[in-house]
Amino acid sequence: MLGSLVTVLLLIGSATGLQWSQKLRTDAGPVQICSGQDIQLFWNFTLDKGERLKGMVWGCQPEGKEEGVLATYVDDHFVPMSSFSGRLAHLQDGGIELSCATILESGNYSISVSTEDVHNTLTVHRKTADVTVLDAPKTQSGEIHVTREKNAVRDVITGAWHVQLSCGNFSDRGHPPVDLTWTTPTGARLDSSSYEDGFFHLLLPNPLVGGNYSCSIPPSLPAARCMAEDSPLLDTVSVLVEETAGRFTLLEARQQEFVEQLAAQREMWMGDVEVVANRTDALEQWRDEAVHNSVPVHFHARLTSDTELSSGSILKLTNVLNNLGGGYDSRTGYFTAPMDGNYFFIATTGPASSGKYAGMDMMKEGTTVGHTYMNQDGYYYNMGSCHAALLLNAGDKVWLQSSRSSFFESVVTSFSGFRF
Repeated sequence: MLGSLVTVLLLIGSATGLQWSQKLRTDAGPVQICSGQDIQLFWNFTLDKGERLKGMVWGCQPEGKEEGVLATYVDDHFVPMSSFSGRLAHLQDGGIELSCATILESGNYSISVSTEDVHNTLTVHRKTADVTVLDAPKTQSGEIHVTREKNAVRDVITGAWHVQLSCGNFSDRGHPPVDLTWTTPTGARLDSSSYEDGFFHLLLPNPLVGGNYSCSIPPSLPAARCMAEDSPLLDTVSVLVEETAGRFTLLEARQQEFVEQLAAQREMWMGDVEVVANRTDALEQWRDEAVHNSVPVHFHARLTSDTELSSGSILKLTNVLNNLGGGYDSRTGYFTAPMDGNYFFIATTGPASSGKYAGMDMMKEGTTVGHTYMNQDGYYYNMGSCHAALLLNAGDKVWLQSSRSSFFESVVTSFSGFRF
């Protein structure tokens, strides 16, 4: 336990001018007090003959923050900052006292003393002291309890399963935060494996050894020194770990892990089966499309005899030489696309005698896509052709029809097409 009064005196001074007093003992290392106690810093000094005090400034740099001013002393007046009013008092010379300190007021305290000699030379003398305000740990019940967890815990680093002990329940680990020491049945000392939600945890080493395991707060820790000597938090608490029951717990955990791995493996396999099934479906679809696209469709038909038609009449070529895919019907004169695709058509014709005309349109679903027109003059035979590349849907029709009253010669009149 620390006393209610802690003093510090730093003895190094300048060779001439202001001299720091050596009446008080210098504490080795940082100054430590418990939360709620008073910080008293005695910075005593004496002035040389002819030297006079110009002013003093006290400051503090808390842990992890910038230095701030605590108080000033000018013209024989001690002025604390407003945030310390009522708590900060001036002692002899450069000494100060901060009452009822909190852990937030740990830090490096300093004093800067300004003096002026007979030659009006201004000198600044500075001293510092490290102060730590300690705070005792606390638990929700005022005691610590240790238990063995019902289920085994897996080490996230090694992947191994362990029986786990928990010791707590801390609402505040104190300042600086305390740790626990564990003792095994063989007397070995172990550090905690982790701390979470107010409990220190220990993963028991494998293979598991049964017996009494204990946990305690080392009384040598700084924060522990602020607890009363009879505090229940300083007690050592123990739990009995039965070796057979503990190893059975580990076996259950490993079996459960194995079941989960099998389930995950099965889910992965089912996913693979689904992927294979989808790929098989896609392959079958591709195969069907390939087979479908590989079916040849082409035809070639000729006019059987010279034919005279009126305007708009369909030209029926009954001499069918080729009709793979069955698309051309000589009875109607229609070619009907048996499947979707790109098709190419060509038709030729000419007039049957002198003074006759041969006008022919190539039609797709009632729309003219090609046209040829000839007349025969004297003994010279004329013939012409038309063609078209068309995108057809299954069921679309293409045919030839007379564009005017015409007399078609059979020798030169034909109609051909194919899918490509």
